[in-house]
Parts: sequence; C-alpha cells; structure tokens
Amino acid sequence: MDRALSVAGLLDPTHQVVPFHGRESELHDLTLWRDSPVPQASLLLHGPAGAGKTRLLQHFREEHWDDDVHGRLLVVDDADRLTWNDVFLRLQDTLRHGPARTRVLLGARTTGWWWSSIRQRIADFDHEVTDAALAPTLDDRAESFTLACQHFAKQLDVTAPDEPPPNIARETVLDLHMAALTVVHGDPCDVNRTQLVRRLLRHDTGRKCGRIAEDYLAVATPDTPDPDLLARAALRWPALRPKLDEVIAHDPKIVRDMARDSLRIAAEIGSFATLEHIARMIFRDERFATDAIPSILTRRLVDRAEDVLERAEMYGMLSARTMLCGLRQESVEASQAEVGCYRELVRQDRENRPLLADALGDLGLRLINAKRNDEVLAVSEEAIALWHEIALDDPETTPQLASALEQISYRYQALGRDEAAMTALSRATLLFQELAKNHPALFRADFARVAAAMARRFHVEGRKQHAADSMQLATANWRVLAQEDPRFEPELARNLVAAGAMLVDLGRAEAASETLKEAVDLFRRLAVVNPATFGTDLAEALTRRSQALRDLADDVDAALTAREAVMLWRETGDRKGLGSALLNVAQVVGDTSAAEEAVAVYRELAAEDLVWNQADLVAALAILVTRQLLQGRDDEALRTADECLELCHRLPSQLVEFFGAKLAPPLQSTARALSELDHHVRALAMSEFAIGVCRALMTKTPPTVYLSAVQQHACRLRGAERKEEARNTAHTAIVLWHMTGLDLDRQPDYADTLTIYGRLCAETKYEVGKALRLTHRAVEIYREAGEPVKLGFALETVEALSSS
Repeated sequence: MDRALSVAGLLDPTHQVVPFHGRESELHDLTLWRDSPVPQASLLLHGPAGAGKTRLLQHFREEHWDDDVHGRLLVVDDADRLTWNDVFLRLQDTLRHGPARTRVLLGARTTGWWWSSIRQRIADFDHEVTDAALAPTLDDRAESFTLACQHFAKQLDVTAPDEPPPNIARETVLDLHMAALTVVHGDPCDVNRTQLVRRLLRHDTGRKCGRIAEDYLAVATPDTPDPDLLARAALRWPALRPKLDEVIAHDPKIVRDMARDSLRIAAEIGSFATLEHIARMIFRDERFATDAIPSILTRRLVDRAEDVLERAEMYGMLSARTMLCGLRQESVEASQAEVGCYRELVRQDRENRPLLADALGDLGLRLINAKRNDEVLAVSEEAIALWHEIALDDPETTPQLASALEQISYRYQALGRDEAAMTALSRATLLFQELAKNHPALFRADFARVAAAMARRFHVEGRKQHAADSMQLATANWRVLAQEDPRFEPELARNLVAAGAMLVDLGRAEAASETLKEAVDLFRRLAVVNPATFGTDLAEALTRRSQALRDLADDVDAALTAREAVMLWRETGDRKGLGSALLNVAQVVGDTSAAEEAVAVYRELAAEDLVWNQADLVAALAILVTRQLLQGRDDEALRTADECLELCHRLPSQLVEFFGAKLAPPLQSTARALSELDHHVRALAMSEFAIGVCRALMTKTPPTVYLSAVQQHACRLRGAERKEEARNTAHTAIVLWHMTGLDLDRQPDYADTLTIYGRLCAETKYEVGKALRLTHRAVEIYREAGEPVKLGFALETVEALSSS
C-alpha cells in the first residue's frame, strides 16, 4: 500500500477521508453552550479513544463558529496529556488577546482527578465549567458504515462493498471505520477486535501512529514497547496491564520521561509494585508538585495502610497533596477522613488528643481553601476547645494552644470576623508573652511575631497609637534576640522595615525615617557579606525610607534614596522589584519617565505571565495616567486610561480579590486626578471599578475601606454634575455606615459622608432639614476628633443648608 494510503493515514481523524456526519444532538448541545449568556465558559468533551472527539472538535470550530459573532474559541484537544501549566498559559492567552466573550473547548479520553484539578482552577478565571460524555459510536451505524466503505473504496480505487455493519462496529467510530476498511480490502470483519486489527495491519507496512499504534502494541506485543503507547493501550486492552507493570519494573527510571497521561494511567491501573516505582520517582520531583499524579498514587496507597494511625497519616498526606494540585473539595474529604481516624484513636487513648487537634486545624485550612466558609469556624473552634482541654491537663502544651489561637485569629480575619480575630490574637499574644517571660530562649521569637501581628490588626482598625506601641514592643524583642544571636539580625531588619512602613501610613514620618534608617544600615552590612540574599531586602528598605523622607519634605534625600533602590533592583535582575521601585520614583520624585519605564517592565512581565503580572500593569498604568495629567499631556493620559480600564475589565474576580489591596489606591488616586481635570467619563469608570475592588476586599479589610470608595464615588459624580446620583450614592454610604455597628461618633470618615451628603442636599434643595441635622452631627464629630480643616468645610455646609 502506498504510504499516503496507509491504514494509519486513512484512519487519521485529521485527514477526514470519511466526511464528518451525524452527531446532530451533540452539535445542538455545543451550539447551546456556545450561545449561553455567560461571558466565559469551558467544556470538556470526553470519550474513549476512537469515539471521534477530534473530528467533532474540528467540525464545530470550522462550521459552527464565527469569531466576529461568537467571540474567541480556544480548542484544546488531548487535554489530558497537558500539564496544568500548559492549560494555564493558553487560558492567559484568551485574557490577553480575546474579547470579553470566551469559550474553551477541551477534548480528552478520561476524566477523574486530573480533570477535577483542572476544572477547579479554570473556574478561578470566572469560567462556567462543565463536561459532557461523547457517545463512543454514532446512532445510525448502517448509514455510517456504508458511507465509510464508499470513501475508503474511492481512495483505494476499488468497488465499494454492500454489506451491513458487523458487531465490532458497535464499539467506537474508529472501530466502525476499521471494520469498513477491512471489508474494502476484501477480508471478513465480523471478528473480535484482536483479529480485526491483525487482518487490517497485514495491508499496512507504513509507520504506525495514533490509536493504530496502540492497537498494534496489543496484537504484536514487541519486547521493548514505547511505555507511553503501552500505558494508553493498556487502558483499553486489559491484557496489556501485566506488560506495563513488567516494563516499569525492568527500568523504573523510564517513569521520569513518560507523558503525564501515561503516568496517570499507570498510577490508576498499575500493580502496587508499579505504584511504588512511580512514587519513588515523582514524589520528590518538583515537576509534579501541582499535578494530580502524586494525589492519585497516595489515594491508592491509603488502602495499604496497616492500622488506623498509618491510615490517618496517609490521609493527611493525601489532603496536603490534593490541596497543592487544585483538588480543593477532594482535599477537604481527605482531611475529614484524617480527622475521623484520629477521633477513633482518641476513643482508644486520650493521649492522642493533640493529633486530633492538629488535624482539625488542618481541616480548617482546607475548608478555607475550598471556600466552605460556613464550616470553618465550627472546626476551628472545636480545635481551640480541644487545646484548652489538653492545656488544662498538661500545661506543657500551652505553646500549642497559643499557636492554635493565633491561627484561628487569621481564619476569623479571612472570614470578616474582625472582633473575634482580635480577641483570639490578643489571647495568643498574652500566652506567648507569659511563655517568653518564663522561657525567653524558646518563646521570645514567637512573642515578637504575634506582637507584630497585633500591630497590623490595630493598624487596620485605625487604632494608631496601639499599632505603634505593639510594633515597638515587637521590634524591642527582635533587638534582644539579635543581640543574643546574630542569626536573628535579618529578622530584626525586616521587622524594622515593616514598622517603618506602618509609621509612614500612620503619618509619623520622622519616627518612620529613623526606624527605616536602622533597617537600611543593618541590610547594608548584611548585603556586604551576602549580596544575593540581602540585596533585595536592602532595596525594599531604601524604597520605604524614600517614602518617609518625602513625607518629611526632604526632597533631595528622598530622590537619592529612591533612585538607589532602583539601581539595586537593576543589579539583582528582579524585574518585578525594579518595576515597583520605578513606580516609587515616579511618585516620590515626580518622574514621569520612571512611570513609563515601569509600564514597559510590567508589559514584558505580563507577556510572560499575565495572571501574576496583569494587576501590577494596571497599577502602573494608573500611576502613569496621573503623571501625564500633571504634565498637561491629557491626550496621552486619556489613551493610557483607556488601556488601563480595558485591562481592569479583563481581570478575573479571583485576581481582583487577590490583588485588590494593590489595585485600589492607584485607581482611586487616578479617578480623582481625572475628575479634577473634568475627564468625568473615565474618572467615573475608574471609580466604579475601584468600588468593585473594595467590595471584593470586604472580608479582608475593615468596612471603612469600601465605604470610603463609595463616598469618593459620590464626589466624582458631583464633579460630573450628576448631583442627584451623587446624593443617592452618599445616602447609600450613610446607610452602610449605620450597618457597620461601629461607634459612629468616633469616626471622622463617617462625618465626611454626612458632610458630602449635606452639601449635595443643599445644592439639589432636597430634604434640607434632615441634611442640616446630619451635618450638625458631623460638626460635633470633627470637633471631638480635632479636625479643623474638615470642621471648616462642615460649618460652610451648615451655612449653605441654613440659607436654602
């Protein structure tokens, strides 16, 4: 047979020797999926080898899709052979170039944990993710068989036979085509699969490829088969499984070079000896850290545990591995099984209670990771109650209780339970303080760490003095540790940087500058000895100190310090650090060229990895807009603002939530700058997105952050002369303030909202009496807080209302 007419060539789905036909119901379902109202959607079409997935995907792409009408379509065939990183990069491409409407159509032979892992991660891109099984064969076998016979006969220049389809054609579309080709050659085909393949391959001397190569392995059984083909064939030909075990046992090192889908198959169907060979090769291989294969292996190995303790440990390992590879729900299930094992062990012996408490703590983390927030607190509080009970029986376990309280405080914080978070962290701090007093060598570092965490919580809550005092206490303890053991000097320096940054935010520029100078001096000395490790730390400290010097109006030293940080980042080769330092120069020095270079740096980074760098690019563009406006380059600024907004609207919600704290400040600052220069359309668009960012952060930040964004939006609307909308927005902010449960008489930001609302009521002649009462309350709050400038504005508003 001519090479062009080889069996593999005639049956290759990409050659389309037999025209695509049938699959009406599948195409109807795909069309509904295509036209669904959701902006982004992904669908996995799965079926056994030979079911016709590739032909269906190609046909749908070519005949049922128009990019101009339906948006962007990404087709990923053989998705089960790809790593998550491969899929991840393709998804990034849809974000980078595609329109808002995107569809991702994947094809694979199997589902299982590899797909669950991919599915849960794709959902992070705001995709609606579904899957559908493809029937192995077509509905009208007789028509399909006749059509295949006619086209194969035409290719081979013979007369087409007129026979009914044999029983073998019931299995898959490819089996039907193989049977048709066999009949065209004049051979009987109503035989079993092995005989069919052997008869067909007698006519083929060409290279075996695709599924034909897998079937050839099954009937020829060469001594040294390709392990990847062997694994894929063994999934359909059970008789090959012992051969797969034999090949891996003979040379376990081949595991390192096997394809992902082949390894996955071997992990699913191989013997326990094969599992152990694979486990030894991949458990410590970083290439598989985020793949489902280690989890699949561990799941099977759990069954070999000899007792309850070993089973509990195996479930704990399974829980950790499934979490790493995106199997979030499966991670919870494994952790729940681990907890169940330890409960059984506690019933046998109460000395096992610490193991149960640790397992409950891990389960809390898994539940947070799976976004099952309603279950987190019950589990975490059970762990705390258990540690309390254990500590009462054995005071030596007090450190574990303190650690558990610290951890639950972070979980309360993640769930927006700020008061409970502060209570738990305060208790942890007191316990560690007592432990550090009695055993300073063992627990001073723990106390310093939680004292710094307390400072951060006070800072978030706006309790400035408490924040400063706690950070000073943390720093004092790190100093003692560093004096006793120089190995703690890097930690002291890093805490000094954190303390200095906090002091900058608190408006204590002089104290911040002194603290950061100490950190810079420490890192300079450390960087001389180890520049690779401490060069970046020194650059970060310099960046922070430049901000403190700017606030002190020491412009010369601020500029020199900021530029030295840029120089150091250039030397390290860390482009993300360089971009951040350039933006700092733009803001500290007012250097627009630095902002332009920062945008260029982040463009390069986003081209390499959009997901982790797009938010930085958005922030850099926002800062560049402000700099261009200040230089009077309005046309350029508006083009930059449009690009920034376009990128904003492409950001998946997961990234908005993750990077929100970085995005909100520059977006709000840029919205204000645009509004002040009467570029109201873009100012409002920027402001609206900033509100969305702050809303996404509500569980992680105080409610005042979101309320401030709403209040600022009211100001933008007022600037755009949309005063009724502005007034309604300000009124919404007032209502939201009343829902916070805060002591509003101690909240100057609340007084800001009252004043803005009062001014808008005066300007629109709306409910003047009510607005006057609210503004009088704002005046009292400002007097109590000592805010003379804002008090003056509130008194002007009272006068405006009184004269309305």
